Amino acid sequence: MEPRHFWRRFIALVIDFIILSQLAFYLALPFADGNTLRLSGGLYQSVTCKISPLEDEAKAYFAELGVKADNANICVSYQNGFYAGSNLLVSSETNDEGQIADTATTISVAINSAGEQVDAVFPVTAMAPATIFLGIILLTWLRRGQTIGKQLTGVQVVTTNGDYLSLPGVIKRETLKFAPAILLFVLGLMVPGFTLEQVVPVLQRGENVAMVMLLLGGSTFAYILWWVAPLIWWNGTMPYDRINGSMLERHYS
Repeated sequence: MEPRHFWRRFIALVIDFIILSQLAFYLALPFADGNTLRLSGGLYQSVTCKISPLEDEAKAYFAELGVKADNANICVSYQNGFYAGSNLLVSSETNDEGQIADTATTISVAINSAGEQVDAVFPVTAMAPATIFLGIILLTWLRRGQTIGKQLTGVQVVTTNGDYLSLPGVIKRETLKFAPAILLFVLGLMVPGFTLEQVVPVLQRGENVAMVMLLLGGSTFAYILWWVAPLIWWNGTMPYDRINGSMLERHYS
């Protein structure tokens, strides 16, 4: 019976995600100007903020959105040390240190270097999943069943006959493997209001809470059913491998 290799699978996936997400980040770097086209998905983010008074027009604008405040925080963010845009944060509450309170309702508005409101675009939000998905397919095929993470953890994907997977076989396996994430990503493109970036502000404003919780709960259940439960039910034989006629085995160099 095939062993689970749970920790080897998990560590390999984390390694591959880190490497390939950073590749996506640096592919987007030459195109980012920090104003409308912004960076995201870096290994670390730093943010610096300063308090600035709001003009009457701005106060009225945010009051209509449900937040009454006299001051705002102008925050500049950096991804991996590179400028990643500025935001105007307006909060309904501040703590004794003048920082945004945990219980506050906060509105974030993207601004450019001139302080004007802009519609920010985060290319890595779309590039990172695509780069990770295509990268894992190519690495698995070109390296005969081993991504960099799988090589470091000593596992390999092969057919049930012990042969190397063909390119169509790798594409089929990885598409089935990431099916829940792909469906959620497509849903986010079709309904932008329920993307991960929008979930927290929506919950803070108390809007569509039931719908958001249903989406998050359904997604979590799908992930557990597809990625975790088979490790217990079938001793590690994942559903996508059963369908694809493949398996994960130990590889000894």
